[in-house]
Amino acid sequence: MSTNTGAPSNATGDDAIPKDYSQSWTGGIACPEFQGKPSCCNDYFNNPTVLDFEKLKTAFGNSGGGCDLCAANVMRFYCYYACSPNQTDFMHLNGYKDVTVINDTTNEPVTINVADINITYNSDDACNFFESCSKITFLSEISAGSSALGFITFQFDRGIATSYSQVHVAMKNDGGLKFETPPHRCNETFSSGYDQYGYPVPGNCSCNFCADSCEPVTEVPYGSIVDGLNVSHILLAYLFAILLTATHAFIRKWKNQSTMISENTDVQRGLLEESLGNQH
Repeated sequence: MSTNTGAPSNATGDDAIPKDYSQSWTGGIACPEFQGKPSCCNDYFNNPTVLDFEKLKTAFGNSGGGCDLCAANVMRFYCYYACSPNQTDFMHLNGYKDVTVINDTTNEPVTINVADINITYNSDDACNFFESCSKITFLSEISAGSSALGFITFQFDRGIATSYSQVHVAMKNDGGLKFETPPHRCNETFSSGYDQYGYPVPGNCSCNFCADSCEPVTEVPYGSIVDGLNVSHILLAYLFAILLTATHAFIRKWKNQSTMISENTDVQRGLLEESLGNQH
C-alpha cells in the first residue's frame, strides 16, 4: 500500500494555501473529516488516496484478518497529516534530497527527489494508535510492527515513492505543539457504520484482532480440596473404614490366638497321655 501522503508538500501557488478543496474532489471522498472545510488536500491528493484507502481497508480491516477500527485510525492519521491546515504545528520541512526507492511497477531501484520532513506526534496517541492495530495479521508479518514508532515509521516509508516525501517521526507527551489525533479504541462500536469523523467502520473487531474486545480472565481462588464437599460424610466414611480395618485385624488376631491355644492344648494332652503311659 502506497498512500499519497505528503502530496500537499508538492503544492505551489494558490494550492499551497489551505482552503475548501472538497468541491473539486471528483473521485470520491478520501478524508470526510475535511469535507467543506479549509484543508491542504486538493484533487491531486484526494483521487488516488480514495483508491489507496480501499487497499488499506483490506490490509488493516476485518475483511483482511484485521480490525475496522484500526483501519479507520490509519485513514484518519493519514488524512490529518496530509490535510490539516495546521501542519506547521507539528511539521517541519528540512529541505529536499535525493533518495533511492523501489519502483512499484518495475520493481527496480530509482532515485527521486523528496521533501525531508520532521513531524512531532503525541506519544499517548501513538501508543493507543498502535494498540488498536497490534493484533492484526498484517502487523504480525512485518518486523516494524512490534512498536508504535516502528509501526508509524513503516507506513511513511512505504509512501516515499508516491508522496515524494521522507518523514521522520519524533514522539513527545509534554507541552508544545504536536500532531494530535486521539485514536479509537478497537472495541468501540458504531451502529451507523461510520465514526464521528465520517470514516467507515462497517464491523466490530473480534478478540482475535483486538485485545480490548477480549473478555477479562477471571482468576479462580485456590481453596481446600474438599471445598464444596460434605465434610461430615467424608469423616464418617473414613471412620467407618478405620473401624472396619480394626475389626478385621482383631478377628484375625483372635483366630490366630485360638489356633495357638488349640495347638497348645493338643500338645499338652499328648504329653499327659505319654506321661501316664510311662507310669504304667
